[in-house]
Amino acid sequence: MKINLPKQVEFIIDKIYENGHEAFIVGGCVRDSILGIKPNDYDITTNAKPDEVIEIFKDYKIIDNGIKHGTIGLIIDKDIYEITTYRIESEYEGNRRPKDVKFTSNIIEDLKRRDFTINSIAYNYKRGLIDVFDGMNDIHRKVVKTVGDPDERFNEDGLRIVRAIRFSSKLGFDIESKTLKSIYKNSYIVKEISKERITDEVNKIILSKNPQQIILLYTTGILQSLGIYCDLNGNEYNMLKKYSEILVQCSENLEERLLMLEYLISNKEITDMSNKEDENIKYYKENIQPKSIVNKLKYSKYISNHCNKLIEYMFIDENNIDLIKIKKILNKIGAKNLNQVFKLKKMYYEYNLKNDSYNESFKIKYNLLNNYINKIECIEKNKECYMIKDLDINGSILEGLGYKGIDIGNKLNYLLEEVIKNPSLNKRENLMKLLR
Repeated sequence: MKINLPKQVEFIIDKIYENGHEAFIVGGCVRDSILGIKPNDYDITTNAKPDEVIEIFKDYKIIDNGIKHGTIGLIIDKDIYEITTYRIESEYEGNRRPKDVKFTSNIIEDLKRRDFTINSIAYNYKRGLIDVFDGMNDIHRKVVKTVGDPDERFNEDGLRIVRAIRFSSKLGFDIESKTLKSIYKNSYIVKEISKERITDEVNKIILSKNPQQIILLYTTGILQSLGIYCDLNGNEYNMLKKYSEILVQCSENLEERLLMLEYLISNKEITDMSNKEDENIKYYKENIQPKSIVNKLKYSKYISNHCNKLIEYMFIDENNIDLIKIKKILNKIGAKNLNQVFKLKKMYYEYNLKNDSYNESFKIKYNLLNNYINKIECIEKNKECYMIKDLDINGSILEGLGYKGIDIGNKLNYLLEEVIKNPSLNKRENLMKLLR
């Protein structure tokens, strides 16, 4: 098999060969090339020692902060190419990193230390594919399988447990049965891994073409090991797996997919709790939200605030919304966010109508949501007031009328309440009359 390499990569390989050593591209770039996917970057491995690599490319800018682990960054045309010496890794510490690294001249020894067979293939145009672990066959079979014993691989590096699911979601591959059993067995190891690294993998799963694979993080016990909420029995997991297909319908937006996932995880328990909306939301905030993905993993303040603010509105009963309530919600989260909530709920009901036994209440709620979205559009188009800043009166005017301190805020809130009920009141003379 021939893989077309960028000219810079061919140049690096040729240059290393010219100096008496060998070099290959390795890992994900080989896998993706075989699958017809354009690689994001190219990792190069060689039997040349780091100091020899530096000498070979002495006329180029070098990044050597990875030299301890045998990796040199070579900058060509403003792009960085990582060149790593073949290595054998010793015993691992903390289920994440080897105690020390030893270099080897044997490419096979280097490939043995890699995580999955589909990532353990090396290639150059001089020797073709080096595939001693049958990775090409696993690519054709569309399976994710560890190199060697899965228990050993996962105990070496616990992050590989989550990466297996990530590759499954990215590529649409199944996880080989022995590897999957080992994930169930060793899921507790993820407690030793940094939340930042796990969050990065979770994000890649949820933004992949197969985001429904994120359910494996629940069913295998991975997220539960991190204290993340999912109190579901076997049958409920099956339902969750089915409903997780809705994630594919969401845009490739992290906050949107996180919101939908949290709704799917929490919805059954919330709706079973009570017929009272405020009690349901209170229960969610006290018992489920503190253990949600965005609150247990490492997300930016913006993402966690966004999801925490919007999720409670996902549980609002569509039969219990009128124009006044819409404006009050707009006051709290704005039109863009409320439209996002209604859009996600529409997806939920649309999925039910297409894939579940017909439910007239779902059709009614779906149509109500369309109506509410149209109402928001009219409110925005007509510039109807739902924020204090849009009142035709302000705190300075009230201060001139003799109001002070907290009274100013109270009066503005009172005026806003009246204007929300009756938009025509939002004229200064009308508002002044309301103050008398």
